[in-house]
Amino acid sequence: MNSSENPNYHLEVIEGNDLSAEQEEFINYWNQHYFGEIAVAKGLAKAPVHWRLILSEDRNLLSHVALTGMKIELNVERIKVGAVGGLFTPPELQGRGHATALMDHAEDFLFDRLELPACILFCLPELVPFYTRRGWSLVEGPVTLQQKTGVVTWGAAAMLLNANQGQSVNHTIHVPMK
Repeated sequence: MNSSENPNYHLEVIEGNDLSAEQEEFINYWNQHYFGEIAVAKGLAKAPVHWRLILSEDRNLLSHVALTGMKIELNVERIKVGAVGGLFTPPELQGRGHATALMDHAEDFLFDRLELPACILFCLPELVPFYTRRGWSLVEGPVTLQQKTGVVTWGAAAMLLNANQGQSVNHTIHVPMK
């Protein structure tokens, strides 16, 4: 199901954190619920959010994803990619295609509107099957992140999606500080 199949769906593209009080409360609550205690990310600097996509129906907030444009070193070549994070749908609304519809919009936004060559996401192992079904590839090489204290290796899954749908998993990725 996507937003074009349901005329009551509304997709809002928000720049940065220009959120209404209701949207901010929704995002803060569910971000804490899903991502608040992720040990692998503790102490790591977070990328800024450049855009937020929120799917709603009849003024009810259904699903959220955060997007960032960032430069990474992919096999030593520095490229700008779209970073996807914070995708969630409240548990009582899951299984209805909201996250899938929202990811369709997010991928279109990053590839078609921003014309980026690839997207990256960092996720927990239990989320890998969802993204794999969407065509994302699990990165098998090391993923490192530059932090103020030095370089750290990401301890969970990282995935890539190329705009041309040609996938390769044997990459090394480094995310430099901005």
